[in-house]
Amino acid sequence: MSQLQALADVLVGCRVITRSQWHQAVRAGGGDLAQILTSLADLPPHWWDSAQPAPVGLTEYQRDSILKRFEAGEIDLLGRDLALNQFLLLDKLGQGGQGEVFRARQLNPPRFAAVKTIIRDTEVRRHRFEQEARTMIKIRHSAVAQFYLYERVRDAGGEPTNEYLIAMELVHGTDLNRLVWRLGPVPWAFAARWTADILGGLAVIHQHGFIHRDVKPENVMALGTLPGPHTSPDNTAAKLLDFGAVGMAGRGPDDEPGIGKVFIGTVEYAPPEQWTGKVVEGSDVYALGGTLFFLLTGRSPYKLEQRDPARYRAAHTRAAIPDLSAHNPNVPDELNQLFRRMMAKDPSERGQAVDLRDEFLRLVGPKTDPPSPPVIAATPPRAGPPKPSTRVVPTPRPMSVEPEPSGGGGIYHWVVDPALAILERVFIPGHLRSTRGMEAPLLERLAALLRRPLVLLTLAALISLVVWRLR
Repeated sequence: MSQLQALADVLVGCRVITRSQWHQAVRAGGGDLAQILTSLADLPPHWWDSAQPAPVGLTEYQRDSILKRFEAGEIDLLGRDLALNQFLLLDKLGQGGQGEVFRARQLNPPRFAAVKTIIRDTEVRRHRFEQEARTMIKIRHSAVAQFYLYERVRDAGGEPTNEYLIAMELVHGTDLNRLVWRLGPVPWAFAARWTADILGGLAVIHQHGFIHRDVKPENVMALGTLPGPHTSPDNTAAKLLDFGAVGMAGRGPDDEPGIGKVFIGTVEYAPPEQWTGKVVEGSDVYALGGTLFFLLTGRSPYKLEQRDPARYRAAHTRAAIPDLSAHNPNVPDELNQLFRRMMAKDPSERGQAVDLRDEFLRLVGPKTDPPSPPVIAATPPRAGPPKPSTRVVPTPRPMSVEPEPSGGGGIYHWVVDPALAILERVFIPGHLRSTRGMEAPLLERLAALLRRPLVLLTLAALISLVVWRLR
């Protein structure tokens, strides 16, 4: 069997394409794999439901995975890159200690989803995960990404593996880490509004006996119009994502015979008690307080030169709670006091999520018109004009604190971002470019440009020209 025929069998077997689509692409591209893949990308995918805009037949992630496995002679491993059970993997969104995260298309029922993989390699862990997942499916709240299903990943022969997948609502927005990286610290009214949203979601999660255990800027998505002088906080919302680290209240991640305590979380935001392997409801409140600090200052509460876990543990356990007003003088004293309460070393002093939510709402006022639900599409939903508020909320003054070097203001906003946007319009096809306002971090954008052959040829020509002129 030829390599091309073996590749066709894998793509059809994974339901990435149909057999007729393969034959059509082969007729257009002959025996050249690159031309065949280009023809497949130009065809609408077989699962397309006619919703506009039409998706590409093969995504850049799928194409890169196929080329990588084909060139390495690892076609037998390609199936795992492209499909997990009934989910076609369209793009890789991230990877961490718990597993990988993908944008995926579920075939039945037909919908887009965010899929995360998790390893559960003992019977105790598998039983616990299944019990927790069944409960998570019941949670419904506007500030919590909906939990669709969980199931064990099956291999090519249909046998269950030690890997699970979690399928959740695919949320279109901007995560808070990327938002601050691009725009710098946000006005306090937006930060307070989003904190109130997430506290409401955490209250429901806690009522079901769960702890998120990894609340951080990367796991909170801002929906609606980006903060600006003509945007009302009422036209925005926040949603909590990624439940791969979720656990039962009062229980550590590995409380079973023969397993030691394992740290789960993110060192910049984990509360003192979480470093011992135990978490309580207040642990999520503390981490959300740290996320609030990041939104208002552009940095984590305890910023250390190196991500040394021992030093972060000492800071969270013994260092003084930072003063928001010292880093951002525009923050109202009432908000600063709420933040300091959330960051208390003793969990019992932080308060419950439901009570804190009410206090934040008293500070910013109830929403007059909630934002429209996010639309699953290739472009983010357009926000309408700001709705008039029935309660006057003080207009935040321009931020007077300078963002950290990793922030998104200054030279990046005025020089680097526009330059990259021009290069992307020239060298990257429209269906592969990010929507404005949804761009990846700087290094990811540069890497995407450098993967384009025409960019490499242009760079080579420029270097040759410079060398020739210097001679």
